[in-house]
Amino acid sequence: MAAPRIRTRADYREFLSLDLKAHGLKRWRLHYFLTHPELYYQRLLRRAEYASTRRGVGRLGYVIARFRLARYSLKTGISIPPGVFGAGLSIAHYGSIVVNDNARVGEFCRIHSATNIGLFGGGAPTLGDFVYVGPGAVLYGPITVGSGVSVGANSVVHRDVADYSTVVGVGKILDARSSASVMPQWISSLMPCSPRGD
Repeated sequence: MAAPRIRTRADYREFLSLDLKAHGLKRWRLHYFLTHPELYYQRLLRRAEYASTRRGVGRLGYVIARFRLARYSLKTGISIPPGVFGAGLSIAHYGSIVVNDNARVGEFCRIHSATNIGLFGGGAPTLGDFVYVGPGAVLYGPITVGSGVSVGANSVVHRDVADYSTVVGVGKILDARSSASVMPQWISSLMPCSPRGD
């Protein structure tokens, strides 16, 4: 279930491109620094991930990249460690997003503000591809959340969730729909069909 990570310069470019695609954009523009602070945060995150692969003198670039990421984290309220999210990350809005560095998240995840993916009982969540995490949601512990899952606003998830399910409230699982119904069109168009044909 673990998504590929940045290991080469080609991977780095691919991650930047898919992150833009997840925001419905085709290319980076300078004014996005002001108009899309959450996307700029993602670019700094990807830079730190790529810099972590460098050796020797290149390690200085990693230190600088982590410093810039930490400073911008304070401005946006987003705290996501490098190496957690696969390509195609879509942060819907800046503000109070906290993710533990032991969590692992697949590709094309969309995460909203006031969310927490945290450590509990010695483990952190593993999320599949195309997972939607609604505003105010909390996921914690050594759980597995399948691909195509929609986590409703203000939900508390502390147990495993099967692929293509919706979870609301305190871990109440509904099999009514996958995350395709709540994802932006540019992400849902990339999703494989669920077994139910969503």
